[in-house]
Order: sequence, then C-alpha cells, then structure tokens
Amino acid sequence: MSPVMDKKERILSAATELFSRWGYSKTSLDEVARSARIAKATIYYYFPSKEQLFIAAISSKAEEFFTKLNEDIDSARNFEDKLSCFLRLPMVYIFENMPILIEAMHQIPTDYLENLEERRKDYRDRMNALLAGIMDYGQELGIISDWVDSLRFSELINDWFMLGDNWIDPQDWDKIIRRIERDHELIVRLLLHGIIKPEQKTTSKQTNNGV
Repeated sequence: MSPVMDKKERILSAATELFSRWGYSKTSLDEVARSARIAKATIYYYFPSKEQLFIAAISSKAEEFFTKLNEDIDSARNFEDKLSCFLRLPMVYIFENMPILIEAMHQIPTDYLENLEERRKDYRDRMNALLAGIMDYGQELGIISDWVDSLRFSELINDWFMLGDNWIDPQDWDKIIRRIERDHELIVRLLLHGIIKPEQKTTSKQTNNGV
C-alpha cells in the first residue's frame, strides 16, 4: 500500500467512525485530522469540503458492503442459501456497520442531497441486479416458477423493504400508491402460491419426511 493511499484511507476510516458516532453536524474536520493523525490541510488535499468527505465515507462503506454481499452470495452452496444471504446480510450490515447512513438524510446540507440520492439510486439498482441474478439462478435449476419475472420480483422486494425507512419523502406518496396499484396482484399471488413450483414443494416435503 502506497503512503498516499494510506493517508486517504486513514482519513476515510477516521471520518466514518466519527460521523457514525457523533453525526454530521457535531463532527469537525479538526477531530477527523486528530483521529487520523494527519494535518487538517491534508484532508483538504483529498476532500475539498466536509460534505464531500461525508459522501466519500458513505460511498466507501457502501462499496465494502457490496463486496461482502457479492462474496457471500457467490460462496453460498445453493439457491436457498444465496437468497438467505441477500435477505439477511444487508439489514445486519447496515445496522452494525453503517449508522452513518441514518445520519445522511437528517444533517447533511440540502445542496448535497441530490448527490446522495444519485448514489442511493445506484445502490438500489445494484441490489435489484443481485437479487434478479439469484432468481435467474433458481429458475435455471428449475426451482422457481416460470411466471416469476426476476427483475420485477427484485424491484418489488427492494421497494417494499424500503417503505419503512427514512428515505421516503411525502412527495413520494403518489409513487408509492402507483406501486401498490401495479404490484398488488403479484403480492397476492406470492402470498397464495409462493414462488416454488408445485412439484418442488412435493419433493421438498417428501425429503423432509424421509421418503
């Protein structure tokens, strides 16, 4: 690792820890410099403003998360384990390692909210692609019913998991209502029939019964 990269990583590591602990408003660049054991001027060399450092810290943790999620999904032994990784790891990782995201929409100046929203859309698209890939894998194995559209299913799961979080703005209510109108039939079908083919359910039941 080069000394230049080492300094930048030290800044990001210190900033992420302090932003997560104290929030955006209560964290100063002087504190980041002390924690990273560098001169304050060095921070400005890499990050021209506190806001840009904050966004860089979020992006760094997000990339760390996606690396971990991809590795766990790739190493999972079967479809069920891959799906379990996707559903479990994001929530655990965010609450344990990314409290900085909770602060993002509350304290950062509004001039930078658009930048954060662009990143959020990118992360959502990547999550959709990951889950769609798992669903495609399940269909290739003959586990998932043919009527399930992988991408639409992925968007549905990710969108509805987002309903209770702090990203939702009252201005999005109309969009949410349109989603309900678009997806309610799919939700009912999922609830009544699930995504597993009937013959797969029978095989699974026989296996569990020792047949």
